[in-house]
Amino acid sequence: MNNKLKYKILFPFIFLFWCNNLINGQELENIGKQKPFKITGGFGFNYTTTNSNDSNRVPMPAYWGANLNLNLSIYGISIPVSAVLTNGKVNLNHSFNQFGISPHYKWITLHAGYRQFNYSPFTVSGQTLFGGGLELNLQKLRLGFFGGRLRKALQVDSSMMYQQDIPGSYPMNITTENGTNYYSAQPAFSRMAWGAKVGFGKESNFVDFIFFRGYDDVKSITNENGSLNLKPEENVVLGINIFQRFFKHITFGLNGAASIYTYDTNVDIVDLEIPFIDMINKIIPVRSTTQIQWAAETNFNISYPNFSMLTSYKRAQPYFRSMGINSFMTDLNLFSVQPSWSILKQKMRFTNMFQFQSDNLNKYKQLTTKRLLLNSSVSYQVSNNFGLDFNYNGNSISQLKANTQTADSIQSSQKSNSLTISPRYIFSTDVLSDIVLFVASVTNMKNNQLNGISNDIKNTYATLNNTFILFKGGWNINTGLNYNNAVTSQNALQSYGFIAGLSKSLFENSFTLSNNNTILFNTLDGVSNGTTVSVDLNGVFNFLKRNTISVGFNYLFSPANGIYNLNDFQQTRLMLTYQYNF
Repeated sequence: MNNKLKYKILFPFIFLFWCNNLINGQELENIGKQKPFKITGGFGFNYTTTNSNDSNRVPMPAYWGANLNLNLSIYGISIPVSAVLTNGKVNLNHSFNQFGISPHYKWITLHAGYRQFNYSPFTVSGQTLFGGGLELNLQKLRLGFFGGRLRKALQVDSSMMYQQDIPGSYPMNITTENGTNYYSAQPAFSRMAWGAKVGFGKESNFVDFIFFRGYDDVKSITNENGSLNLKPEENVVLGINIFQRFFKHITFGLNGAASIYTYDTNVDIVDLEIPFIDMINKIIPVRSTTQIQWAAETNFNISYPNFSMLTSYKRAQPYFRSMGINSFMTDLNLFSVQPSWSILKQKMRFTNMFQFQSDNLNKYKQLTTKRLLLNSSVSYQVSNNFGLDFNYNGNSISQLKANTQTADSIQSSQKSNSLTISPRYIFSTDVLSDIVLFVASVTNMKNNQLNGISNDIKNTYATLNNTFILFKGGWNINTGLNYNNAVTSQNALQSYGFIAGLSKSLFENSFTLSNNNTILFNTLDGVSNGTTVSVDLNGVFNFLKRNTISVGFNYLFSPANGIYNLNDFQQTRLMLTYQYNF
């Protein structure tokens, strides 16, 4: 019998046997009070097609997708199930699917299939793993374990060309032929991983110790004579996660991790005389391509009804990596303070944030970049109908030379200041609602280099919007005026115009039609530069209580202005969606 066919036949029986053992393995004191079986969830389909005169702006002219989300309850045991299917064109040549379940009962959770595990931001977080795991939260004991595959092996000839038709995927080495994007697929080893967590405490006070190991399986693809130029990697991460609450109003948190990362396991083990080297070599062999880096973040927060203070400090060494997390900013030194308070019975609120950031922690770069950010806002609710908001944002970036031999031409500085005022008026009764909102802002940005090159930008923006709603008739009318003036060292671009929209509910709110339009008149350096037009049409139909069909159409035209558009840009887009919930 064919092995694939054999697995397809055996899989349902294995699944039922596993569920049966899961149920029998619990202390089901109240099993008689639970419903034997219950299922909730939904599934949906969507299709989008886009037509444009500039193919570089539309990497996926057409694509469709399907999703499934279920929650199975068997005698009180919850088993969430999710699956996603996505394809750039109406074919299955390069589609992918993901399926996973996480049955939960009391303090036990099992994971199987495609799952994500979140232990801490520096060890395991956000990566999708195909495998299984277990979580136990019994009173103050917090245990977790998982294992599986982080990445599939890819055995290809690097000269092969594949059509780029997977939405959201933008690989390197893209070439375009007759309007179609192609890319060179890169071979890769299968990447495996496992991790464990041991913790004590509850959600308000706990300490977790975390271990993670990831490695590339060199046997997963054929690499004769090293022709693929692949370097298998290996990684071990040790982490700690602490959260403590004191006196209801004070919290303290700490996340830290040390990562030992080897960039090429083919290199021989080095002989070092450092403490605990024998123990480290048993966990992960230390080679000349091995780096040890660390990252940590701590926060201390005070929270009262009329006052709060949030403080945090984060430091991530250059090249800190963990196979268990998605990429994030390293070579980072970041300090942040956020005080907030309110007066006049919380009618007036003050919110502030001060943040300092720098890099070049190991002094290897020619320049050290420092950033200072200040954000301050005041919100005043004058009456039940009228309110006023002020906001200031200041951002300063400067670079300091590490030595006098560094060229001045690569040293730069940037300073920006932005002030925004936003009054609002809200009038509401049982029959209607009317909301008037005005927003005006001025932004100045100075971007200078020491050799005299500058690119200063000054932007003035204002918009006035009115939203009028009739509850009984299901009418929603939106109107507004827009103004924008952007001045750079090279050009002055100005636009002004209006927006108008209308929506109406029909057939006892089961069918909704909406339309939104924007027209902006543009000038470039004082000369008329065409008109920007945007039109949106949408229809949503709810039928048979659980079904929803949505249809959307968008048209956009933007003239060439030499700044954002080198040529006239025109685009139409059609979107179809069906969703069923039960």
